[in-house]
Amino acid sequence: VFSLRIPSDRPPLDAELIHTTTTAYELEEKGLSMTGEDFEIKNPLGQVLLRISGGNRLPIGGMPVWDKLTITTASGGVVASLDREMIAMTPTYDVIRPDGSKFGRISKAMLGFTETFEFFLEGDNGGPILKAEGSFSERNFEFKSRDGATVATVGRGYYQTDAENRYHVVVGPQVDATLVVAMAFAIDEVHDEENAAEAAKEEGGGWPFR
Repeated sequence: VFSLRIPSDRPPLDAELIHTTTTAYELEEKGLSMTGEDFEIKNPLGQVLLRISGGNRLPIGGMPVWDKLTITTASGGVVASLDREMIAMTPTYDVIRPDGSKFGRISKAMLGFTETFEFFLEGDNGGPILKAEGSFSERNFEFKSRDGATVATVGRGYYQTDAENRYHVVVGPQVDATLVVAMAFAIDEVHDEENAAEAAKEEGGGWPFR
């Protein structure tokens, strides 16, 4: 059941992607990229609406990973950036508006019986306004509002390769689709890192100790 406006008390990241009806999108990873894992966000007709481009990474074994990722419109206008916090208990991305103000943060929850990612709106002390729950390893999960209503869903696309991931995203009315997409991207990044770390561990140690 899709319900209330999110966020409710301040401008969204991109008002162009808040709709009065349920809307579908596709996240498509670009296989050949010099900047990391780049994604395009398209409507069902294949029109590019947003791009997420990777930034800088520090792939040093045992050290924190730092990412700076940029969300832009199809014409290149900056909508937001995702800045990975270098020092954090769990993977955390600050969501920054183009004017430099902090919109909120995406974090992997530390506690709970099931794996959860949360979005905390800056200046709001009522807890996360969005929670992502489900099977992240299978890329099949849903977003819930603070009152527990499902407001968006993410599912794995039909075409997948090791270099390219695709996801179907359905966003409810009055929900900031850019925020949902940003969270889905952050979740993809975190799980790719965790999978790589697990693979390195099974091989006898990560870089540079291989």
